[in-house]
Amino acid sequence: MPKDEPHAVVLSDGRTAHVVPHADGWMLEVGGVRQSHIAAPGQPLALAYARWMMAALGRRERSRVAQLGGGLLMLAREIAWRWPGAEQVVVESEPALVALVRTRFPAPDGVRLLEGDARAWLARAGPRSHEAILVDVFHDGRIPPAFSSIEFASDARRVLTDDGVLVVNSVAGPELTFTRRQLAGLRSVFPHVAMIVQGSALGGLRFGNACLIASGTEIEADATREQLRGDASKGALVTDLDALIGDASPIHEADGVWSPEPDLPDVTSSIAMIEDMRRTLTDLLPRRTPASGQRPGRRHDEG
Repeated sequence: MPKDEPHAVVLSDGRTAHVVPHADGWMLEVGGVRQSHIAAPGQPLALAYARWMMAALGRRERSRVAQLGGGLLMLAREIAWRWPGAEQVVVESEPALVALVRTRFPAPDGVRLLEGDARAWLARAGPRSHEAILVDVFHDGRIPPAFSSIEFASDARRVLTDDGVLVVNSVAGPELTFTRRQLAGLRSVFPHVAMIVQGSALGGLRFGNACLIASGTEIEADATREQLRGDASKGALVTDLDALIGDASPIHEADGVWSPEPDLPDVTSSIAMIEDMRRTLTDLLPRRTPASGQRPGRRHDEG
């Protein structure tokens, strides 16, 4: 793909995904929301939730990694750069994105991209076959029940090695009801659970992402906090979840519980208002006429 040529693909649900230049890489946008980022090797990822997920992996080398939900292989590319010898499998259900990666943005060495149902893949995966599982699965901005249930957590625990880690891109929505139930399910299966979240989302002031971490062994809290230090997102690692989870009950797949609708600000009217104001000011301000002998657009002191 030429350096500055944007690209668009139609997804299976009829929406259009746009791939646009971003700094030294590319950004995948769906419905105006940034979804995945291809950065130059070694450069910080533009999306805060992706930086959180990488921080959640700690410093311990992960040589066998599975990712459920692939996008443009944002995390897989970052892992390939951090741990060049890692063997990765990425399962993506959207055919258009799989085709886009295969034809325009090839996977790095060690990454195997599969098109299919990520939940079904996890159910078939062998026991203790992976050291890390990363989950970034959304449908129209919401997490399907199959990826937030206690049954999902149980399958992930079976597939992970004893010291493996599960990292889930989730949400912190209204009153944290969904988040609390998802954490309750993880803690019913894993002895160690933590979360990366912004204070404003944790306090219920805004809708945002939450990165959930679960493991059979102690989470690398110091290494995670070190990587989060100074991050512009202000994401923080929370390890004491007792008060937050409280008496929340785990989600079961049969419950059919989806994550809440994203409560994001609609800036359309604000943009239109700003544009109206700009036009009004243009009409009201007097047009400047160049002084005699002065060329338009140049000051007297310009050579």
